[in-house]
Amino acid sequence: MKKLISIAVMMIVIMTGCAPTYNTEEEVVQETTEETEEEQRFIVPSNSLSSDLYQTILPFQPSAARGVISRQVANRNDIDELEEGLTRLATQVFDPEEYLFQEGQHLTSSMVDRWIDEFNPPKPTDIEGELRDADEEGEDEVVEELEEELEEYQSENPRVLSHILEQNFLIREDENRVELGGVAIGLALKSEYTFSVNYGPTQEEAIDEDVMYEEGQEVANSLLEKLRNIEDLQDVPILIALYRENDRNAIIPGNYVAMTVSEPNDMLIDSWESINEEYVLFPSNYAEETYYEDTEMMTQFRRDVAEYFPNYIGVIGQGFYEDEELRELSINIQIEFQGKQEIIGFTQHVSGLMMEHFPPFFDLEVTVESPSQQESLLFRKSGEEEITHHIYQ
Repeated sequence: MKKLISIAVMMIVIMTGCAPTYNTEEEVVQETTEETEEEQRFIVPSNSLSSDLYQTILPFQPSAARGVISRQVANRNDIDELEEGLTRLATQVFDPEEYLFQEGQHLTSSMVDRWIDEFNPPKPTDIEGELRDADEEGEDEVVEELEEELEEYQSENPRVLSHILEQNFLIREDENRVELGGVAIGLALKSEYTFSVNYGPTQEEAIDEDVMYEEGQEVANSLLEKLRNIEDLQDVPILIALYRENDRNAIIPGNYVAMTVSEPNDMLIDSWESINEEYVLFPSNYAEETYYEDTEMMTQFRRDVAEYFPNYIGVIGQGFYEDEELRELSINIQIEFQGKQEIIGFTQHVSGLMMEHFPPFFDLEVTVESPSQQESLLFRKSGEEEITHHIYQ
């Protein structure tokens, strides 16, 4: 869970600062394709936060397409899940105990922007040009006809692909060198298409999941051919995953729907593996209809929170499901406090409610916030019994 991991990092940093300093980092050399280039030396931390998390080489090297994702993907929640979800899927292909993580170094900003335009239907620039001319000439009937033509074109030709995300996975060549061992590619695909005609109101049209899936498969095949034309990517396995974005104003992210692995030197994709995972909002009609027992569990927790505190504002939950099984549950509680003791007492009460209402079969995290800041954090990893908490000063 995102916040849980952040807290874990903070705790480790604090513990490290109190402990004796040892030289536990390891220097390795990343191979380059140009023999004339100087050797690039990196540091690999010897410790990992978790066995299912990748170690990252230092100093950090930002993605060659840094910044493109924030221009192409509208929802911040989708941006986070597009990146973190791809890394999670990659663990099935590139073992974190054998591979190191690095942000994508091969697809540049200009390449990603150009390919997004290439893989999507052409923009109706001709119609737009004619419309501008007719508008300037005051030809109202022509303007009306062209507006209808432009609206029809955009409605029937949605630009489904919004982003191409690259992640690299390095493997140790020997004791002192690492080289590229694999690549993961996430294709962000829209679930709704927004457009406007001649500066008119924004229109939104849903994109059917089957249409999105078919479009994603076609893009993946065309993209694979381009990737194999990059020298460093010819003889490494490439994971490609299709991500369905949520609505631009949704407070939970979308999810990955399918993945495939292209073996070294393969130029065609033979088959796809379906991914059965999703994020669910509590409370919501969908949660009640699909996960009734979990909805009841959340409802009772919300009631007990409301009974305890007079300034209760609201409780919102986000569940992450894999194969229809709850794996993670994040809960946010918004409350107005009048003093520190209120925060301490309420946090203690929430800890008890967490143990009372939620079985230890999934990762659980609760954040308590006032209108001005986060006041406390409580969490428990799957399989554990005790609740860990932190009250911010």
